[in-house]
Amino acid sequence: MNIYSTMYRARTPEDIKERKAFIVGSGIAGLATAAFLVDDAGMPGENITILEKYSDVGGSMDGTRNELGYLCRGEREMEPYMECLWYLYSKIPSLENEGRTVLEDIVDFNRDEPIHSECRAILNQGEIYSKIHDYKLSPKDMADMQRFLHLPESELEDKAISYFFDESFFKSSMWICFHSCLAFKTYHSALECKRYFQRFALETRHEYLEGIIHTKYGEYDSMIRPLMTWLCNKGVKTAYGCSVYDIKMDAACNTAKAILLRQNGEDTVITMDKNDLVFVTNGSMTTNSAFGDNKTVAPTILDISDLGVFTLWQNLAKKNEKFGHPDKFIGQIDKTKWISFMPTIKGYPEFVRRVEKMTGSSAGTGGAITIMDSNWDISFELHHNPFFLNQAADEQVLWGYGLYGENVGNYIKKTMYNCTGEEIITELLYHLNMLDIKDELLSHSYISTCMMPYITSQFMPRKVNDRPKNVPDSCTNIGFLGQYVEVPDDVVFTVEMSVRTGLEAVYKLTGLEKDVPEVYPSRYDIRYTVERLKKFAGIPIYDKITVDDLPDINPQNIGKLKQVAVELINSTPPYYHMYRGRDQTVPLKESVLHPEALQSK
Repeated sequence: MNIYSTMYRARTPEDIKERKAFIVGSGIAGLATAAFLVDDAGMPGENITILEKYSDVGGSMDGTRNELGYLCRGEREMEPYMECLWYLYSKIPSLENEGRTVLEDIVDFNRDEPIHSECRAILNQGEIYSKIHDYKLSPKDMADMQRFLHLPESELEDKAISYFFDESFFKSSMWICFHSCLAFKTYHSALECKRYFQRFALETRHEYLEGIIHTKYGEYDSMIRPLMTWLCNKGVKTAYGCSVYDIKMDAACNTAKAILLRQNGEDTVITMDKNDLVFVTNGSMTTNSAFGDNKTVAPTILDISDLGVFTLWQNLAKKNEKFGHPDKFIGQIDKTKWISFMPTIKGYPEFVRRVEKMTGSSAGTGGAITIMDSNWDISFELHHNPFFLNQAADEQVLWGYGLYGENVGNYIKKTMYNCTGEEIITELLYHLNMLDIKDELLSHSYISTCMMPYITSQFMPRKVNDRPKNVPDSCTNIGFLGQYVEVPDDVVFTVEMSVRTGLEAVYKLTGLEKDVPEVYPSRYDIRYTVERLKKFAGIPIYDKITVDDLPDINPQNIGKLKQVAVELINSTPPYYHMYRGRDQTVPLKESVLHPEALQSK
């Protein structure tokens, strides 16, 4: 983070107090947008209205309880270099510790209970995979990786990851850790995968999960509640029961004129002044989620008549190409769905005690465990107590999912998608060699399951222009938020992407004179590059290399190696310029002052 630019409080735009803003969707992207409008741009909170379809805020960052136990559709994986996210939460007061911020709460918690896994993957009914730390790639896979990272994005468009790698690559420890942690499948977008590789996925000791940040409670209680509390105190309004289905644009599709919505079943139109702003969450990965439980299968909703903000995006995309192509992401449910599960175990600590003993990690500190030989590709993690506010002392929760739920289980001879919560937990116990406690565990558990038809839709192969820009070309008062927005270099399926889109849209549309924090540039850090090369060569990162570690060079290949070096150097952008004035063309010119003094001879 550049403190000089990020912590600077820019002058309030002259007309900001007369403008209004409407935000479609109250997920973290929408809430962050409201926060940046208030605190960075200086818009009065009462000028901001959030339009939310449901009866609560938070979007995909949920976490609630019914009379039997807890429900939580997904998990967040955060890391220290999510610059926009941590900038946001450096502003938001803690609800528990007066005088502290949410950021400080999270830092303190991770100092006290850092994630460190020594049981990242298991197989053979409870054995730790001994080769999980061996990221060494074969010469062919290493060459494929280097080529993949050097290809321009134009050559990755509409292609799957499997197009660029052999089967041996997908059996490597590197891929096992990568795909199970991030839910990538081999048919997902090569373009998105490359951005992940460059952004942070190959960080040091990734197999220990040491870069993962977690929160004291679930993200709804730790992040959404304090942010929403702060926004309410600033006067920001939320209108519930509002389903926005279209936005009326001018003839050139540059200026939004009206918002079309149904509020509690009645059609309503919000007419916009030319100075009003609208921020659109144009997709949700948890659209049409459906829950199951101990005895009930979570259904897969195939109906596409109302896809919420996806429908809004579809209607906008029909108006102009610059609004993207939503059908690239939402047309293949069989490839974008998976099912998650969250048991609430009451009065029976034996299961968690056994997992803690098996892994060596206390609940909440071990991160996700992947079962390598599971046909469903199950991963799960134990949460500490309390993970939810008011969680009873004798209640324990865990969360998990199956990446290949279309397969028949190893023990339960059904697809995961057709299983009840009890059948899913039975399959898990089989892989942990704990079937002896099945009846006792199930009798003490409420098992919430959730089918999410579009949970990895943002990973589907695409072109760069299939997602709209944060503020599309020539648009004057409309911006896009969330996981289906094109942000160069950054990656989807992250809280950072949601927050960044809100920050960038606010800065651009209000004309705020403040720099946007850059996407963390790890791929240009020589230290990162050296560590990656060592790891893929099977050399411990703290060891020195010797001449013998270098590959033999065929003199006939010198020309080719020179070309590779030239392409690598030319693909690295210049370091950002240090000129801090408003006219950013100055550092691109040799002279702008035209001094009359003679040049020395």
